[in-house]
Amino acid sequence: MKRIILTITLLLLVGFTAQAQWARYGFRVGAGASHIFDDISSVSPVFGGAAGIFVDYGFENAKIAWNTNLYLQFGVNFRRSGGNLQELINEDNNLTIRESYYHNYYAQIPVLLGFKYEIPVRRAGHYVNFMVGPAFSAGLFGEYRNRQISPYNPHANSSNDNFADEDYAARKSFKYIRRFDADVVVALGYHYRQFMIDFIFDFGFVPIKPEDDAVRIIERQVSNDEKMKVTVPGGNNLSYMLSFGYYIPINEKARYHGRR
Repeated sequence: MKRIILTITLLLLVGFTAQAQWARYGFRVGAGASHIFDDISSVSPVFGGAAGIFVDYGFENAKIAWNTNLYLQFGVNFRRSGGNLQELINEDNNLTIRESYYHNYYAQIPVLLGFKYEIPVRRAGHYVNFMVGPAFSAGLFGEYRNRQISPYNPHANSSNDNFADEDYAARKSFKYIRRFDADVVVALGYHYRQFMIDFIFDFGFVPIKPEDDAVRIIERQVSNDEKMKVTVPGGNNLSYMLSFGYYIPINEKARYHGRR
């Protein structure tokens, strides 16, 4: 179903692209929170963010409804995401805590359908903006950390890191998790002429590492069946951030930036 939704969305966007009339360029930077959604061991977010460039294509002369409001946006982003995880483990009546985190960096290509509505005020150029569409991410690099501590056993080591301090290669995230992700991006914001501010929600459809999902591990242990097929999804990347952007005054042909 997820693949079908993404495929239909892309076909619609390609159809709109064929009627594009003008182009407008810009860049944006954003910051917010990112965590691993749907994994019960996920305890807190990490600092997330994105920076990138984009181009808008408009449809003013196209024979479609809302032709002065609709546009397509293509871009390239450099994105940071991840999360903090924690699990309580009972091994031979020795309670320990497994703590881990992911700090991952991706190159992302969003393909978004946008809708701008001009606020009817005396001074022109104020817009409410909405965007939605798929994005495709490829992992560039990242850090994975996993350690086990024994706070309830004074005779055990207080901290046991599974990576030696000098073993930096073993900490590379994408040796342990999937490198590629397919996201859905939703944004809502306010634009004034060449300036913009948007709240962006980004959800990844591809579980980062389903075999390590806490629910899967618990169900397999209860059933004593290591080959048991579990349909519970693994943790997914989820980010939400506040983004600031600017349209570069190049090849200005759009009317929606405001009347002079």
